[in-house]
Amino acid sequence: MILESCRRLTIGILMTMGVAGHGLVADENTGDETNTLAFRNLQRLVQEEERILSHAREPDGTYDIEQVQRGFQDLVREYEVFLADNPDYAAGYVAYGLMLDRAGETRIASRMFMRADELDPEIPVVKNQLGNYMVENDRPVHALPYFLTAIELEPEEALYYYQLGNLLAEYRDEFLGRGMYEAAVLDEQLQKAFRKARELTPDEIAYAYRYAESYYDVEDPDWDAALEAWDSLTGRLRPGVELQTIYLQQANVHLLNDDPGKATELLENVTEPALQSNKERLLERLP
Repeated sequence: MILESCRRLTIGILMTMGVAGHGLVADENTGDETNTLAFRNLQRLVQEEERILSHAREPDGTYDIEQVQRGFQDLVREYEVFLADNPDYAAGYVAYGLMLDRAGETRIASRMFMRADELDPEIPVVKNQLGNYMVENDRPVHALPYFLTAIELEPEEALYYYQLGNLLAEYRDEFLGRGMYEAAVLDEQLQKAFRKARELTPDEIAYAYRYAESYYDVEDPDWDAALEAWDSLTGRLRPGVELQTIYLQQANVHLLNDDPGKATELLENVTEPALQSNKERLLERLP
């Protein structure tokens, strides 16, 4: 799940930031007792946050929001004390911002990320979070450099390419209207972003699905390549709704590619009741 990708980036973030060489975590062998103590205290806060989330996790993978918010109340106070004692410790602002973001306090979280960015402008997860905040506030032009920088800082993280692809697709008209891209270049970049996300995390079906969908986003799609992208998913999905959803997508592509015969064959295999309304809409487009 993409949500799990986000969580993977944040769980153990202190260690990640430490080994990345951002100077946020002291080496315990340096003798810097203050910085080492700050790291240990912050690590404790992050571990407590994970404990709260673990207890609030539902069987379907979602979270009991009320339980999370109750558990986070005490943590908020502890983070405030921690940052008062360590006002220039970037990792503290990152961890606190991520916690606030999980709790739905995105505006306050963004302030924490901005402060972390001031202290250390080379933390990719911070760039990603600030990009998200800009998107949530309908500021795509401001979001773009944050996502691009996140990729530059951590080029092997699939989530950042996925974020960039979604931004370019969702705000395509605005970027073109502002003259920031030519259409062909933007379309190439958005598909390249989704393709890279798929390549970096081949087990993530959502990335592969979004890459296949990206052919609908561009001005001059290669429908044969689109069919290959959808075909690559058929062996990875469960029979029933999941697999038949791909049949609908393949049928749609065949209709767009002026091949109603292939579309009809695929639609005959769509039998799930939940998909019948979508099937009927495609049948209406047959000549």
